[in-house]
Amino acid sequence: MNKQGWESTFEELAEKVIKESQAPGFVIGVNHDGKSLYRKGFGYRDAEQKLEITPDTVMGLASVTKSFTCMAIMQLQEAGKLSVHDPVLTYLPQFRTPDRQKTEQMTIHHFMTHSAGLPPLPVDLLAIKNSLLDTLPEEANPIHRFLKKEDQKPIHTYQEFIEVLSRVDYELLGTPGQHFSYSNDGYSLLGAIIAEVSGKPYDVYVKQHILDPADMPSSTFLLSDLPRYPDVTTIYHMRDNHGVPELYPDPQWEDGPAVAASGHLNSTVRDMLNYAEIFRTGGMVGKERILSEESVRQMTLPHIECNYKRYYGYGLMVEANYYGGTLLKHGGAIKGVAAHLSIVPERGITTMALANLIGTPVEKLTLAALNLLEGREADVPLVTYEEYRATTNRFDEYVGRYVSGEGMDVSITVEEGVLTLINNTAIFASDKAVKYPLMQIAEDYFLAHMDGSELTIGFTNGEDGKVKAVAFGYRQIPKVLATEV
Repeated sequence: MNKQGWESTFEELAEKVIKESQAPGFVIGVNHDGKSLYRKGFGYRDAEQKLEITPDTVMGLASVTKSFTCMAIMQLQEAGKLSVHDPVLTYLPQFRTPDRQKTEQMTIHHFMTHSAGLPPLPVDLLAIKNSLLDTLPEEANPIHRFLKKEDQKPIHTYQEFIEVLSRVDYELLGTPGQHFSYSNDGYSLLGAIIAEVSGKPYDVYVKQHILDPADMPSSTFLLSDLPRYPDVTTIYHMRDNHGVPELYPDPQWEDGPAVAASGHLNSTVRDMLNYAEIFRTGGMVGKERILSEESVRQMTLPHIECNYKRYYGYGLMVEANYYGGTLLKHGGAIKGVAAHLSIVPERGITTMALANLIGTPVEKLTLAALNLLEGREADVPLVTYEEYRATTNRFDEYVGRYVSGEGMDVSITVEEGVLTLINNTAIFASDKAVKYPLMQIAEDYFLAHMDGSELTIGFTNGEDGKVKAVAFGYRQIPKVLATEV
């Protein structure tokens, strides 16, 4: 392991990337075999008061929370209280979707792998107070577009969550296990199962069975806990100032007890490096066993393809061929949060990166650190793609508009013979649609260069062979119109 010399190269890159992203603060920690190798804060947890960000700064984790949810499920399985292959209806008999037969086939495993068949829906958003939706123009707000007026009220309980979900008009993506589509709603329902089976509120269970034994004293789901910590970030957000994006401190953290399991744990780099030990060691943090080796193995299996040649385990993405090892990772993004956890168990490497502005490229910086640490160039990509020459293209079949219940809105067109994605998704009223040319890399798969990153775009066919969805941002976004509007 090349420990010498990489830090200055990384810090130069980090300073540049953070400046470009406008993030007030970014902090990263790298451990090797459980010992600190590198910890560094860039910028501020509070830019107005010039308070530095540190590995002890409490910040949001967003969807990095999902691995905690799966860990809780695995613990309950070890205790004989459930099986991941049990039907969801065993524990949530009131759960409904538009297809009763497919609902009966849905298991806990399907929720954990985002493969139950649920498309992106707006129900999760009703349970989140002070979310990104506050900045959306009303016509772009999926709550207004997809839910009846009587169902547009805030959700506070699992019962309310399930009731509203049962009334949404949508079509399942397919048979459970058939398609991957990232579902916050499914993970929120895993929180309901954990509460039902354990007899404890989800956050209490996780604190008692994961946070406390894993030595994570600065980690909490409760915003009411934050004032007792001396080192807590301010969260930052962008707003529209006469057509110009403007950074500002936002006191309103995203929160929602009914959806805590999908992305609302707050923690620190120091605490999260303790947590990452569970995956490095096969279940241990120090002398405390949190999970059995077999449960860790099950969590880190590549259960389902989540993107082109990318796989998802239980609450973790799994890169099975990472320079002779396995890269386990998960990111998170909500208002005031950019988070990324990475572990290479075979080489004893664990990392955690956090920033206080959504959209900060924390994964890019984490992968750069791992590359430099192991003697590679900082920008070596995880996957390299070659252009694929199809004998006949299906471009006309892909053309159309695709809209999701979470607010994503994209169009696919053909411009001068090039398949093109137009991102119509609005954050501000002044936002303009952005065009991205697509390069074909496989049958029904394309590559787009977006904001300095390579994203794969896939198309999903229905039983009739016609294109029914575009896979974008790990979601299956249903096709709503055959021609662009």
